[in-house]
Amino acid sequence: MVTTRLQHHQLFAQEVQRLSLIDMEPSDTSPSSHSTVYRPLFTSNMEAQFMSTLAKEQVKTLTKFSGSESEDVTQWLKHIEEVFDRALIQSSNKYLAIQSYLTDAALKWFRFNKTNMLDWSSFKIAIVQAYQPSIHQALLKMEQRTQLHGESVMEYYYDKLNLCVQADANMSSSMIIHYLTKGLHDSLIAHVIRRHPATPNEFLNIAQDEEKILLTWKGLSSTSTNEPDRYQNEDIYMDHNVNVVKRPINIR
Repeated sequence: MVTTRLQHHQLFAQEVQRLSLIDMEPSDTSPSSHSTVYRPLFTSNMEAQFMSTLAKEQVKTLTKFSGSESEDVTQWLKHIEEVFDRALIQSSNKYLAIQSYLTDAALKWFRFNKTNMLDWSSFKIAIVQAYQPSIHQALLKMEQRTQLHGESVMEYYYDKLNLCVQADANMSSSMIIHYLTKGLHDSLIAHVIRRHPATPNEFLNIAQDEEKILLTWKGLSSTSTNEPDRYQNEDIYMDHNVNVVKRPINIR
């Protein structure tokens, strides 16, 4: 049976209404060989209610995917599924719900290809194949990613690391460190290279240390330029208006 667009929207509206009425209960931890339903483990009813409310709110605020080059379809899909799972949405309803989180080119793509995507699993495979960048595009994007002005080392590190994995899931640690170092601020590169990081995590720790040192040095430099002229004894100020008295020279 073919489901019309109107029926899709009606089913999705019913699912949203169902979610709003869900009261998540603490998990029954007793062993059962017949139970296959996932139930999150909560320590109290208050915690269960909080997580239920949080999941419902996250479903409402999920980011839509348009299919633009700046978007990461893998990360978007991963986040979508995590939120759906927390909201206890079944796979059949995930497929119905996801249509409301597609827009622009991605929505047009879905409407044109939906006859080949009959369930949630086939949708995930198809959208990744359609919008995952080529290896060349992924490499180019990774190489062009540099630490932005005002961006912390940590922000840069995790974004660049993610791009490295996208470009090559089997990229060696030495190559990852090479690309991470290459994209750092010029003021940090030499200091990080001098300390020879052996792993990506060690690179992060070293780069953050050097970042803190640089910020401290800049703070001290800024303070010293605002200080008045002093003698070595900082309690005595130099008075430039005092005339120098010369001792007379006795000529014999």
